[in-house]
Amino acid sequence: MGTRKVKWAWLLLLLVPVLVVALFLLRPASYWTGANVKMSADAPWGSPAARESMARLAHAGASVAMQVAFAWQPTPESDTPVLGADSQPDVVRAGLKDIKAAGLEPILKIHLWIPWHWAGQVAPAHPALWFRNYARTILPLVAVAREEGVATIVIATELRGVEKAEGWPDFVKTIRAAYPGHLAYDADNPEQAEAFQHWDLFDVITTSLYTALPDDRPGRLRVMRDTAGHLRALGQRWQRPVWVAELGLRSGQGVLSRPWMSPEELKVPVDLNIQRDVLEDWRTVLVRHGVRGISFWCWYTDPRAGGPDDSDFTLQNKPGEAVLKK
Repeated sequence: MGTRKVKWAWLLLLLVPVLVVALFLLRPASYWTGANVKMSADAPWGSPAARESMARLAHAGASVAMQVAFAWQPTPESDTPVLGADSQPDVVRAGLKDIKAAGLEPILKIHLWIPWHWAGQVAPAHPALWFRNYARTILPLVAVAREEGVATIVIATELRGVEKAEGWPDFVKTIRAAYPGHLAYDADNPEQAEAFQHWDLFDVITTSLYTALPDDRPGRLRVMRDTAGHLRALGQRWQRPVWVAELGLRSGQGVLSRPWMSPEELKVPVDLNIQRDVLEDWRTVLVRHGVRGISFWCWYTDPRAGGPDDSDFTLQNKPGEAVLKK
C-alpha cells in the first residue's frame, strides 16, 4: 500500500506542471474593448448627460473610451490645420475627466476634419510645412492628455494622403518631446497598415476595420480569419501589439458589402441583429489572432443616442452593446 501511495504522489507531482501549462495555454486571451466617443451637440463634455453616457458605456462592458477630437482644415491642399471649435483644450479636458469618473481608461484619438472630404484625401501643398503645423496644432491637446495622466494618444487617424511623406520622424519626435506616454497612428485599413513604413516610431500598430464581407456567415468568417491573420503577421514583423482602433458596422440591411458608407450615402432598413452578430464574430476572430484591443465605432455623449429605429453605426441602446462585454 505504501509503495502505491508513493507512486501516486510522484504521478501527481509530474501532472501538476502539465496542468499548469495547459491552463496557461487555454486561458482567455488578454484584450480590452472600448468605443470611439463623439461629443453630441446637446450633451457636451462636462454635462450630466455626458457623464451618464460614460457610465452607461462602462456598464455595457467597455474598459476603454477613445475620446475623439478634431483638427480642421478647409481643403485637402491646405497647409494650416487648426483645432476644431468642439475640440479646444478645455473641452477635451472635461471629456477626459468624465471618462475617468466612469472608471474607464481614456485614450485621446485625434482626427482630421476636411469639409466634404474624407481625411485620407489630405494632400497638402507643402507636406513638411503641414506636418509642422499639424504638430503645433495638436500640442495643446497633447499637454492636456499629459496633465490628465492619459496613457496613450492616437496622434493621427487615417491620413492616407501623407503616409508616404517624409515628415513622420520629425513629427513624432516633436510629440514625444512633450509627452511621455504611448503614441499610436490609426491606418484606415489593414492593407494600408501593411504598407505604412513608420511603425517603428510608434508603440502600437492600430488600424480601422471596415472590410467588405459576404452575406453568408461561413464566407464572412473566412474573410475575417484571413484579415486577422494579416494583422497578426504585421504585429510580429514590427514586434508591436496590434489594436483595431475603429471597428464598425451599421445596424441595417445590405451594409456588409459597403460597411464604410454612412446613412447619408446609403439608405437601408434597420437590422439590429446584423450589427450585433457580425461584430461579435469580428471580436472573436480578432482576439483569437492576438489583437490586444478593439475600439468600436461609435458611442455618443448623448445617452439617448441610437435606439431600435437607428440604422447608423452607434451601438447605443441596441443589441450591439453586447459586443463590449468580454
